[in-house]
Amino acid sequence: MREGVRRILEAQQGLQVVGEASDGASALALAERLRPDVAVVDVGLPDMSGLDLVRRLRAGTEPPVVLVLSMYDDAEYAREARVAGAAAYVVKDSAATMLAAQLWLAVGGTVRPSRDDAIPRASAQERIALLTPRECDVLRGIARGRTNKEMGQELGISPRTVETHRERLMRKLGVTTVAGLTALALDAGVVTRDAG
Repeated sequence: MREGVRRILEAQQGLQVVGEASDGASALALAERLRPDVAVVDVGLPDMSGLDLVRRLRAGTEPPVVLVLSMYDDAEYAREARVAGAAAYVVKDSAATMLAAQLWLAVGGTVRPSRDDAIPRASAQERIALLTPRECDVLRGIARGRTNKEMGQELGISPRTVETHRERLMRKLGVTTVAGLTALALDAGVVTRDAG
């Protein structure tokens, strides 16, 4: 798995893999020595919880942005990772397609590159590309000012299901306000300014 993650990251222009570790203690020592901008942490480590490692990395004097890799596609695990300080939570099954995109979202605007090449911020279209078609429908509804009940009626799903999609898209996009979601939807062309 680690080799696969390294290949995904090395394929990204502007990224350099500076170190790898097989356990939490080694990762902490490497992070202290190398001061990476980003750390990708597996939840399952032989010597400590991956979430403990996230907390310890984030408590450092120059904390990296941390992405968590997990085999569990579970909202509670994702929430715990966020509480621990992770910027993103990526399920291993989707790592090949989602890891790089989530990494760029996580570092956009927060990391000062130590190299001359700047880390590009993901565009609105790239961020929207992370969403499922149903999540896009819900984003459209939010941007148009629809309630969960109204969106549920329009989409033929329950208001609770709408709320679940809303929570997922907010987590994926890293936006927690209606104003922020609306601005992103407008920037990406998901809705137009005169849409009602």
